[in-house]
Amino acid sequence: MMYQDSIDQAGEKAALAIAFLQRHRLAAHPVNYTVAYDYITGANAGLCQTIEQKLAARIPFDDFVMTELYSNFISTNNKENDQLVNRVSQLVNKLNDSSNSANDAISEYIDILDHSLVALKTENPAQARDTLHRMLDATYDVRTSQQKLKDQLQHSHQQAETLREELALLKRNRQVDPLTGLYNRLAMQEHVDLWLTEDPKRKIAAIAVDLDHFRQFNQDYGFNIGDVILSKVAKKISAYVQESGLPVRAGGEEFLILLPDVDLRTAGEIAEQVRRGVEKLRFVSSRSKKALPKVTISLGVALYQAEENWHQFLARSTQVLQVAKRRGRNQVATEAML
Repeated sequence: MMYQDSIDQAGEKAALAIAFLQRHRLAAHPVNYTVAYDYITGANAGLCQTIEQKLAARIPFDDFVMTELYSNFISTNNKENDQLVNRVSQLVNKLNDSSNSANDAISEYIDILDHSLVALKTENPAQARDTLHRMLDATYDVRTSQQKLKDQLQHSHQQAETLREELALLKRNRQVDPLTGLYNRLAMQEHVDLWLTEDPKRKIAAIAVDLDHFRQFNQDYGFNIGDVILSKVAKKISAYVQESGLPVRAGGEEFLILLPDVDLRTAGEIAEQVRRGVEKLRFVSSRSKKALPKVTISLGVALYQAEENWHQFLARSTQVLQVAKRRGRNQVATEAML
């Protein structure tokens, strides 16, 4: 980053950045501090807008959120990767278009040439035979050379398809949480934008999921075991999501299931299935071979409303989740309970 601040200005902004971190109970490590300082500076419009939206929706800031902000708006590597992916994708598309056009042109040329040879007529049979022989020889030569070109184009097309698959894998890796294999918030926003672009009034249900007392679990058994539990729970959650839905890791022990074209009652039924499925999971320590405590989840179900922005919707989903926690945890709450 490049700042043109004087020492006094930098000191003032640094103090404001620290105050921002303290207000949200965030550690002043490099990622958090960089995000806070960029926000205070106001030069990164996208970052500032996103933070303001989160503040307005009263979304809590944690290390997970700050890392996501850093990755999406500050990290140079991600921006360069995006540009690279876009450039290569354009190249692949052009190569495929050229390959398809060339193949079509070759086939058309050969068909026309074949028909022309058959239609050739002359009053001198000997001359016609010589002409035909020469043209046939030339045709075979052209056909051979064109076939080689076609083979080369086909090979290039295959390479382009391979490259396209590699790019799709790269894009997917950027959209997937490495621990759980679920989608991350970047992928969530892209999917939601696509859904609402297709139909601004589209019905979208959200199921907010939170592991009960999981911070205490981490303190008692360690983060390594906690990560294994998170991964297993995430796999169970995704098992209840059909192809059209989107399972997301929204935070440390928080998940979100997005379901397009699903009403509140159906979403509530799916949430109850997820709750029961997780409750049935059993875990055993690989070291001590002793059974670990049962893991349960609380869930909140809400429907997206067109008049609210996406951050407000997520905040409302979290509010519904809090209802389930206040009622004793390990249960499903819907926005009708608010």
